[in-house]
Amino acid sequence: MPQSMLIVVILGLGFMSVFMLLLALAKPKQKEDVESRLKRLNVEEDVTFKLNPDEAVQGPTKQHSAIENLNAQLDEVFKPLVRGRISDSDTRSLKLVLENAGRYGMSPLQLRLWQCKAATMLPIAIGIISFGVIGFSMAITPLLLIGAAVGGYYYPLLALHREASQRRNAILRQLPTTLDLLTICVEAGLSLQAALFKVVEKTRPSPLRDEIDQVLREIQLGRPRAESLKNMAKRINLKEVNSVVLSMVQAEAMGTSIAKSLRIQSEIAREGRWMRAQEQAFQAPVKLSFPLVFFIFPVIFIVIFGPVGLELFTNWQKPPGTEAPAASPAP
Repeated sequence: MPQSMLIVVILGLGFMSVFMLLLALAKPKQKEDVESRLKRLNVEEDVTFKLNPDEAVQGPTKQHSAIENLNAQLDEVFKPLVRGRISDSDTRSLKLVLENAGRYGMSPLQLRLWQCKAATMLPIAIGIISFGVIGFSMAITPLLLIGAAVGGYYYPLLALHREASQRRNAILRQLPTTLDLLTICVEAGLSLQAALFKVVEKTRPSPLRDEIDQVLREIQLGRPRAESLKNMAKRINLKEVNSVVLSMVQAEAMGTSIAKSLRIQSEIAREGRWMRAQEQAFQAPVKLSFPLVFFIFPVIFIVIFGPVGLELFTNWQKPPGTEAPAASPAP
């Protein structure tokens, strides 16, 4: 076979392989019906439990058995030490932190146990890593262990405060839309409780929806509506939500129009969201100054002045008399 023909065959095969690869990647995935997938999943689960029930039950537990056993053992070790050392003021403060973060299923005792376990396990991990990297040092290792213990003890609180901050920001973003929907429901003739139930039913899962759902649960258990709304404002700890709850409670107590007060609060919340967006936009240049000064400007200076500095440094390093001789004139 001539060499030109061989090159053409190789190029053709390469083109076909690339084309088939692009065709395989660009082929859209077929959309499966949701009901058919759910039916197939249910059938597979039933078959799995019928054919091998021991593996179906023990499969998930084997993966987490070691971690769960270690967690349970640590709880049993620290629980007698922690239970008698939490005062009433600590219990109230920790409960408020958990409520602000949306951790309603966690008790202050469990939070203290989490802190103790983090303060115990983190120094062990840091000690093992430091011993493998730098070995044991009387000057560095104790400081690392003490810092890891302190950081492990306060890390759960910092994580909860961060979750609470993110949760409050999400509530602020969702508040105007929720108030609009609540106003429409009240103006349509629904009561405030029915409007709250409709908001929970129609809105997407969000922290504000969960709080309204908690209010409805408390009302169903027999707590007064005004008290349930005030508890929600206390859990969220936002002045915008406090203003909305106060207006709702006052409108209900005075017999005035709840829809009108809700519409006013919705406009106020929307204006507040716009003002916060403008404030964040004005803060953007200040926040960009740090990466500009420390990361972007040095690279620009290196690209612009690097070749000039390299040329000057090269010429400065040359000893005198090493310049190339001038070319002799042509006869």
